[in-house]
Amino acid sequence: MKKTYLFFLLIIASVATITSCEPKGNGSDEQLGEVVSATYDPVSKTFTVKFSSGADKTFVATIDDSVTPPTAGYALDDKTYLYAPDATVASDATVCKGINRVSQFVYDGMSTYYYWADNMVNKKPKLTDANPTNYFHRVLHSTDTKNGWSWITDDVKSLLAGYSGESLSFGYNLGFIILDEKVYAFIKYVYANSPAANAGLNRLDLIGKLNGRPIATEKRNGSTYVKSEDVNLLYGNDAVTFTTYRFLEDQLVQDKEVTITPNNSSKDPILLDTLYTIGNKKVGYLFYTDFYSNFNHHLYEVFYRFKQAGATDLVLDLRYNTGGAVSSAIYLASLIAPRSIVENKSPFIVMDYNELLNRSFDKWYSEASAEDKDRYDRKYYLGTYNSENNENPLGANLNLNKVYIIATGNSYSASELTLFCLKPYMEVVHVGSDTGGKYTASWTIHAYDPQRDEHGSARANTLYDEKKLSTTEKNTLKDWAMQPIVAMYADKDSRNFSSTGHLVPNHALKEGFGYINYWKPLGDTKDVLLGQALYLITGDESYKPIAPPTLDTRSTQFAKEVLTPREMAQPVIIDDMRLTPDDFQKLRELQN
Repeated sequence: MKKTYLFFLLIIASVATITSCEPKGNGSDEQLGEVVSATYDPVSKTFTVKFSSGADKTFVATIDDSVTPPTAGYALDDKTYLYAPDATVASDATVCKGINRVSQFVYDGMSTYYYWADNMVNKKPKLTDANPTNYFHRVLHSTDTKNGWSWITDDVKSLLAGYSGESLSFGYNLGFIILDEKVYAFIKYVYANSPAANAGLNRLDLIGKLNGRPIATEKRNGSTYVKSEDVNLLYGNDAVTFTTYRFLEDQLVQDKEVTITPNNSSKDPILLDTLYTIGNKKVGYLFYTDFYSNFNHHLYEVFYRFKQAGATDLVLDLRYNTGGAVSSAIYLASLIAPRSIVENKSPFIVMDYNELLNRSFDKWYSEASAEDKDRYDRKYYLGTYNSENNENPLGANLNLNKVYIIATGNSYSASELTLFCLKPYMEVVHVGSDTGGKYTASWTIHAYDPQRDEHGSARANTLYDEKKLSTTEKNTLKDWAMQPIVAMYADKDSRNFSSTGHLVPNHALKEGFGYINYWKPLGDTKDVLLGQALYLITGDESYKPIAPPTLDTRSTQFAKEVLTPREMAQPVIIDDMRLTPDDFQKLRELQN
């Protein structure tokens, strides 16, 4: 689930738009009549306004260089605001008469549901907050801004498609390195039946050129990033010609050139499952890339096969899993944990919301009827699942007392939640490195549409009663959604790991000892991380990873890390939406 929206969203204003509020004009501009239209000139940095009297007038714009791209604005004497979303481009200007409706939606939702809602005091949108995306990021708490956890989008359909593995993409997962002063995107894995797979791209292929040009970098805040234009090509919506390379006896050689077009093909997060029989041990191995709840049925099928085969142990490989849905984490944990714990529907997760929500939810839970209690319960339980879509996890439960989990700095949110929240119930052996560190949870907020899936389940919490909104308001708000941090997750005993910010391994190892050309195919028992887990399970020294006596310094050790926004992961996604506009209104009343 990639955060396209946070880093590359542009709001395109092509024509002058006038909102419903009437201006409060006075002075000479009022005598010119109503504003008919306005244009922006980037050379002179001015707006030219055409009035209903037929007169034109020019105003010097105020440029905001704190955002990318810089914006231009000007507040007229009659409280009308002129706005251009890109101060470097000539365009028609947006004419705002009143608070931007989407910015107001942002404030309403964030001031009530945001984990740091207290941070919203005195941050109501102003006339000048004509860009909802810029306003959203301006009001975020500093911790949130630093980690890039919350975001907003004007394409809610694509957002939700990404949460189910159906977003438009090439179907690969990438990392970035610099080798011999050149930047390469290296492929960590490829989804089956994706455009990348169909073009013959494989794990450990390196992409060195895009449409014939080398991948470029840029400096931002003292760090090196892949240039935005190249990130857009690698993760964009258009066909791209890739020049690929591979290692041949420690030499990097050009391999092939392929043109690939992204599509919406389904991305099954179960990339590999297999069973290793070693002595008297039968070890199930699952390589799991994303917590997509619509693939829980495949998890059941895999664990059922493991169970029927008599699996005695499990290696769960989450080394690149950046997280996803709470419901998937619960379902996966219910397939692993001791059977009695799952049968008893023992608490697995406790959500800590802001003070208003904690207090209100606990009170409403105590007062609610039995059938409504789950709407306000801050606990999530093992053994709970959507019976309309999935089998009871007890049917494939392995009844284990110990599990081996491979997790690294690329393992976030729901991966960390699974590892951390299983610990009170069983021994969890963490092989790998410090995890990425996402100990927060979010949910999708839409203004009025719960975005129900094909089974009728809501995928977004809503703020407003649709029947009370005008057609203009609904059209303005329909494509917008927020994904703000609303909680910090904890285990059954309300413990979290926010103090350390990440999880520390029991057995610290780097993939390929930190060198890409020592990486192995997924499932290869000579893989450093898998080999270590198999050694711990079986005691067989032949699986114990041993670093080569000499390591080629040209073999791309991560001496130079290239950063890109795509490497950042989303928080845990709370995907069982329970709240209604009535609940929102009750909370607003309690605030006041």
